[in-house]
Amino acid sequence: MSFPNIPNITPTISITTAQTIPLLLSSIALEELALAHIMNAEAEKLQFVLGTLPTGTALSPAVVSLAELFAVDSSVQRTLRDVIKKEMLLEFKFENVLDLIATLPPVISTFLFVSNREDNTIAIFDISNPLSPLLVRKFGTGDFPGSLNGPTGLAITGNTLYVSNQFDSNVAIFDISIPIDPVHVGQVSTGLSDPTGFAITGNTLYIANRGDDRGVAIYDISFPPTPIFVSKFTEVEFPGALNSPTGLAITGNTLYVSNQLDDIVAIFDILLPTNPVHVDNFGTDDLSGPTGLVISGTTLSVANFNDSTIEVYDITFPTGPVRVADFGADDLSGPQGLVFLPIGPVTPPLLYVANLNNSTVEVYDINNFPIDPIRVADFGAGVLNGPFGLAIYPTGPV
Repeated sequence: MSFPNIPNITPTISITTAQTIPLLLSSIALEELALAHIMNAEAEKLQFVLGTLPTGTALSPAVVSLAELFAVDSSVQRTLRDVIKKEMLLEFKFENVLDLIATLPPVISTFLFVSNREDNTIAIFDISNPLSPLLVRKFGTGDFPGSLNGPTGLAITGNTLYVSNQFDSNVAIFDISIPIDPVHVGQVSTGLSDPTGFAITGNTLYIANRGDDRGVAIYDISFPPTPIFVSKFTEVEFPGALNSPTGLAITGNTLYVSNQLDDIVAIFDILLPTNPVHVDNFGTDDLSGPTGLVISGTTLSVANFNDSTIEVYDITFPTGPVRVADFGADDLSGPQGLVFLPIGPVTPPLLYVANLNNSTVEVYDINNFPIDPIRVADFGAGVLNGPFGLAIYPTGPV
């Protein structure tokens, strides 16, 4: 006897392990449902013979002999034995599915934190589906009295969230080990005056201060929940480089500082993290009220608050940015925070922009970035109130 030949099946069916599992579970559920119908039918068979069927249907003739009852009982037993055999097979099948589930990597949700300056809250969105974020929590002073007042910039390192409080001139610190259940663990205020933007490199945290002593504070975050103030640099040391610094971004040993009132971005060399050296400024002809900054590869994006656009610069040479494009004029109104969704199983890569005046977050497809960003969604209307800062957890690839 020869082996059977498997015919060529067209079209080719290709599904992943993760897609296979719910199909297998559905098949088990359908088989269980079928067995339930069989068991119900056998029960009704006995009721019919005994004359207790709820429908009132009776046998004709009405008298049933004891031998006939035994015959019906034997038939039901044989059927139930077959049902039990099938249940055992289904149990084996279910155990195999459980083993298959164990081979899958753990599912880790990705969360977007959005600060709301106007109502002193932080909104948390599950962005596992990045184009349709789901609000899972909103917390504020009602949950943690005295923790938030004019929250602006956000930054995350490990399981620690930093929130700059512009109106209280301090930074609130939250433990987000359980991201939808933050725990307020402290505040720091030394060297701060109307803080807004953050940037982190290694164990060093930089905080932009747009208040009276305009500058950037430097903290040691070797232990993230308890930052230690190290020093600050201001417009006193660097005239013409710091005027209402708002946003920060770092690539390598280069720190960029947006100056909202001077319409420039200042460049600092931070080879020695606590001893910055002013290198140059740029953007005079392109920027109007620059705020949020974000870097992706060799591209720096700058939120242009007054013009409601995003300016894009090539920073292949970090100290010599070259403007390459702008976008968002038809979608944005007072853009502030910017954040890229970390590269992972998401297609295409996305850029989120906090749209302060419209109280939304705009989403851009940046597959062809920076030449042709495409607006693909917005969210947060009715939930957000003056969105300012954005941060994604976890911060690594997802």
